[in-house]
Amino acid sequence: MTEKRETILIVEDDAGIAALHRRILERAGYQVEWCARADDARRRLDRGGVDLMLLDNRLDNGIEGLHFFRELKESGVDLPVILVTGFSDDATIIRALRQGVMDYVTKSSEYLSYLPDAVRRALDQVRTRHQLEATNAQLRQAYAELEQKTEELRQTTQQLWQAARLASVGEMAASIAHELNNPLGIISLRLEGVLAKTPPTDPRRKALEIIEQELERMAGLVSNLLQFSRPGKEEMSSVDLTEEVDRALELMHHHLKKRGIAVQREVEHQPVCVVADRQKLRQVFLNLVSNAGDAMPHGGTLTLRLKKQSLPNGRPGVLIEVADTGCGIPREILPKVMDAFFTTKEEGKGTGLGLAICRRIVQDHHGCIQIESQPGQGTTVRITLPASNGVNVERLR
Repeated sequence: MTEKRETILIVEDDAGIAALHRRILERAGYQVEWCARADDARRRLDRGGVDLMLLDNRLDNGIEGLHFFRELKESGVDLPVILVTGFSDDATIIRALRQGVMDYVTKSSEYLSYLPDAVRRALDQVRTRHQLEATNAQLRQAYAELEQKTEELRQTTQQLWQAARLASVGEMAASIAHELNNPLGIISLRLEGVLAKTPPTDPRRKALEIIEQELERMAGLVSNLLQFSRPGKEEMSSVDLTEEVDRALELMHHHLKKRGIAVQREVEHQPVCVVADRQKLRQVFLNLVSNAGDAMPHGGTLTLRLKKQSLPNGRPGVLIEVADTGCGIPREILPKVMDAFFTTKEEGKGTGLGLAICRRIVQDHHGCIQIESQPGQGTTVRITLPASNGVNVERLR
C-alpha cells in the first residue's frame, strides 16, 4: 500500500513564485496545491485534507497574510502555517510567531533550498504534538481508572473491616444471649409479680415501670445483635401486608400517641400479599414506625402507604412507604444511615442496627429499600417487594 503523501497548500498571488515552491516541494515528496486568492484558499480549506499551509504575507488586493491567518483561527481552522515574507522585518516575524505561526522563511537567494526542511520540521512538530496529546489523554484515562480502582479498594477494605467486625459480634452474640437472656427473664418475671401487687397509686410503681422499660430495651438490643449477626432460617408463607401494617400500628400505638403523632393510613382495601417471613417483615415495619416516631418527638404526621405496582422487570410488586414530618436527615450522612452501627440518636437510645437489619431483610426477600429525606421537612422510606404471584416462590425458598 502506497503511503499517503502530505498535502501542502500554497497561498501566493505570484504565479511564478508559487510554481517554484510547488516544484521544490513536489520533489521533496509532498502533494502540493495552489491558491492565488484568499477566498479560494478559504474554500479549499473548508473541504479539509490540508496538512500545512505555506502563506505569503502579501496577498491579492493588499490583504496581509497574517490578517488572513488570524481570520482562519477565529473561524476555528487549526492548521500549521509557515509564513513567507519578502522582508526580514523583526516586528512582523515576532507578531507572526505570537499569533501562532509555526515558522517563517524570508525570500532570499537561498531560501528555496531550505524550504523543504522548514516544511518537514513543521510537520514533525505537528505529529509530535498530536502524539503528546494522545499520550496525555491516555495518562488522564489511566489516572481516572487508577482513582476508580483506589476507591473500589477503599470500599472493599471497608467491607472487609466491617465483615470482620460483624464476625466478632456474631461470636459474642451467642454468649451475650446466654449470659443475659436467662437473668433478664428471671428479673422480668419477678418484676411482673411485684407490679401485679403494686397498685397504680403507689409512688413506687413509676420506678418499677421504668425498670420494666429498660429491661425491654436490653432484651431488644440482644435480639437485634442476634438478628443481624446470625440470621435464622426463613419461614416463608403468604403474608397479607395490610394486616402487618395494621399490626405494626397497633403495637406502636402508645409510642406514637405519647408524642402526639397523627397517623394517616393509605392502604389497599383488598389483601396485598407477598411470600415472605412474617416475623421478619413485622420487624421491618416496627423498626420503621419506631424511627419515624423518634424523629417527631413534639408531634407530626406519620403516613403509611401500601399499594400494588409493577417492578422494573415488569413483574407485579408491592410498594410500602413510611413517611414522617420530622427533623429529616442531613444530606451528608444520608448515604450512611443503613450502615451497621451508624446512628443519629443520642447515646443510649440507638444501636445503629435497626435500618441495617431492615435492609438485610428486604434484600433477603429480593426487594429494594430507599430513603429520601429533607432536613426540617421529614423522611420517606420506600420498600418494593415482589408480589405473591406463583413466580417468586422458588426464588424465596
